Amino acid sequence: MKDSNNKTNGSVDSHLDNSSDNKSKNEKFDFGRLLVEARKAKSHTIEDVSQYLKIAAHIIIALETNDKKALPAPTYARGYIRAYAKFLEISEDKVLAIYNRAVPHNTVSSLKPRSNLPGEANSQSPLIKAITILLIVAGIATLIFGSFQYYQKKADVFGSQIEEREQDISDDQQNFSTTKALNIRQNARLTDDDDLIVDKSGFLELETKAKVEIEAENTDKKIVEEDVAEIKTVAADVTEKKANEKKESEKKENSDNTAINTIEANMATVTSEEIANSETGNDTVEIFTKNSSWVEVRDANQSRLLYNMLPDGSIRVLVGRAPFSISLGNARAARVIINDLEVDIKQYIRSSNTANFKISTQEQSVIFH
Repeated sequence: MKDSNNKTNGSVDSHLDNSSDNKSKNEKFDFGRLLVEARKAKSHTIEDVSQYLKIAAHIIIALETNDKKALPAPTYARGYIRAYAKFLEISEDKVLAIYNRAVPHNTVSSLKPRSNLPGEANSQSPLIKAITILLIVAGIATLIFGSFQYYQKKADVFGSQIEEREQDISDDQQNFSTTKALNIRQNARLTDDDDLIVDKSGFLELETKAKVEIEAENTDKKIVEEDVAEIKTVAADVTEKKANEKKESEKKENSDNTAINTIEANMATVTSEEIANSETGNDTVEIFTKNSSWVEVRDANQSRLLYNMLPDGSIRVLVGRAPFSISLGNARAARVIINDLEVDIKQYIRSSNTANFKISTQEQSVIFH
């Protein structure tokens, strides 16, 4: 595979050499030759450059072969040249000066400007959203199952206690009946004439004991009834809690879906605004991010040209009407150029590594508003 790539790079470089010899004999307009020589000196392939700068390989080839017809609008092409020259560690201004002689400012490319660099993709892919939703549903299901097991175990304990108390009460009743019959037999006797004589004093004691046992039985029944009522209350609470948890789960799922739809709608709106706003105005602002940074750019008409998180090594070229209002997150990792003039933003960077400023140009000078 590596040999195949080397052969491809060799054929591309050969094509670049032949194209450069045929199309760029006049070094005054040959900006591509500087890029080719610098790239070969550093032993980089076109694929290496494309992958690092996130610029399509056919754009790299068009730059190196001076193929102006294959390049985008001059505003975007200058941004690519500046990024490519910086990567190769050669003079950006020298390459741009040759390009400006070869391509006048009023030259319009046959290709439409690109609003997004290659490789810049939506991080909210369907797979990521599906995995996130599945994890949320699994967590909720685990919580509901654990709660059900806990309350089920508690209900089983209450049921065992009730069965034990009912058994004790049944045993007490049986013992009471047996004792009562025995006492009656002991307190009764027959005379010589076969008359039954019953000792009533024993009955009073027996009656008192019976009343005590009946009261104890009633107390036990009351306790059992209270326990049954408590179990019913717990069961009702468990049922209600399950219903509430199900409603909360459905509500949360609906809320998540609504949030995802809102994010996607906002991203779509931002993208359409950037495309629309990039087609108006005469001034140019270029944003370079070494590390990922949040960027918002508005022009003099308060039209939002950019509102997005830019990943590592991103380049954005925006066209509008100055002055531009710019807000940066992770400002120390960002670089701003307006109308080919470098902007020194150090004095506007706060301790939180953010920056807010408004800029325009006047006679090759940057003006802060």
